[in-house]
This record gives sequence, structure tokens and C-alpha cells, in this order.
Amino acid sequence: MLQKYGRQGTECDGIFFTEGLIEGSVKLGQVKIDSGRQNIALDKLKEKVAAEVRKLGGNALENFNYVQQGTVLSFSSTRWRLTGTAVRASDAGSGSTFQPPSPLS
Repeated sequence: MLQKYGRQGTECDGIFFTEGLIEGSVKLGQVKIDSGRQNIALDKLKEKVAAEVRKLGGNALENFNYVQQGTVLSFSSTRWRLTGTAVRASDAGSGSTFQPPSPLS
């Protein structure tokens, strides 16, 4: 676990994942990835989620949730579902990056 944007979480491909809300972040959109097959590593799916967050212009995923779902025929045929909200977060917690003052004329 690491601490970033005032939250604890993990990181994958430069995208921060946390299960809670990131204070002051700019919401960019929902992300949902289904494994579509069984026996796929969670890390591989997190790479896909990170790519989706990046496409939306984000640097973090808040409300990160992942569940395994069994099929109707067999609970041994489980699939992953990962969800969350892509956000643009800043260390200042304001949702925007610091802009230096403009030079005086």
C-alpha cells in the first residue's frame, strides 16, 4: 500500500487505485472491465483499467471495486469485474494543478 492524494491505495502503470473518494478530484467518467474469461490475473485486468483511466485523461481511479463472479453452471468458472471512477487528482487536493502567478508588466 502507498499513500497518495490523501488516500491509501496501490498503483499500476502510473495510475493510482483507491477504494475511497479522492478529495477535490475532477471526475472524468466510469470505468468497468470484465475479464470475459476465467483464470485471468487481477494484475492484467488492472493494466486494462489503467489504460482506460489514461484514455479519459485521468491519473487515478477512485471507488475501485473488484469482485469475482461465478457462472450459473459452475462457481469454479469465476470471472472478474473491476469498476471505479476515473479522476484527475492533485496532491494539493484541489482537483487542479498549481499555476504560478503571471509576471507583472
